[in-house]
Amino acid sequence: MKRAHRLRAALAGLLAAGALLCPLTGCTEPAAPAAPFERLGRRAARKVVPHAGPDTRAVAARRWGLAAPLARAPRPPAVRPALPYVVDRVPMRTKVVFLTFDDGPGTDPGFPRMVRDLGLPVTLFLTGSMAAPASDRVETLRALGAGLHNHTLDHPDLRTLDHPEQRAEICGQRDRLTARFGARPRLFRPPYGAYDASTLRAAKECGVTAVVLARATMTADGLRYAEGASRLKPGDIVRARLPEHGASGASATRLTARLLDEIQAQGFTVGRLEDYL
Repeated sequence: MKRAHRLRAALAGLLAAGALLCPLTGCTEPAAPAAPFERLGRRAARKVVPHAGPDTRAVAARRWGLAAPLARAPRPPAVRPALPYVVDRVPMRTKVVFLTFDDGPGTDPGFPRMVRDLGLPVTLFLTGSMAAPASDRVETLRALGAGLHNHTLDHPDLRTLDHPEQRAEICGQRDRLTARFGARPRLFRPPYGAYDASTLRAAKECGVTAVVLARATMTADGLRYAEGASRLKPGDIVRARLPEHGASGASATRLTARLLDEIQAQGFTVGRLEDYL
């Protein structure tokens, strides 16, 4: 009993000494907890395996319904190719295509996990209508390497607006994305792929470096090609829209798996668009 009493007394003395030392050493308050979206993004980023072995990649591919892992895209060129201001493909010979998603990140909770597990390069063209939960999902995808770019504030047909109105749509979304995510978007996709001379002038005034269209679009029935094409070509930009979770039809992950199956069946893999534009 006496020994226990002496231990308690010693512990009390140490605590008292610590309290006296705080004014001298500058004790700090515990760090404030991270915001939910920050915790989510950090967890997702920590789970990325940049150099997963072949067995790990094969398991991930099977988990998401793919017959085989995506082939690794080759290193991008040291010097980016000279491209027109409006692009729907990147001139190249390697069998690589680029995946882009319009409007928002969707609500399927499996989609960020799919991007993480497959190491899938994706580019998001975002409108201004995202609510806070959608912003959290965008932050998670950004932590996984997704590019975030401009798709206007309100998704109008820009050809129906005059120049100041078009500029407000493009610059307004640029400013909103910059304030929310801390990175200024360089690329722009006009809603419906519709634009005119005023659109291009407004885009340049808003700091856009390329207006990005698409040569192929993902639909519920597979890829639909532009300009009468029937197959993918090297450097094609592919456009898709993620359905809401629980909506009728296939989920975002199932549609994306179907798209990746079609890409692989034609002998292609997926590259990161921002490495070329």
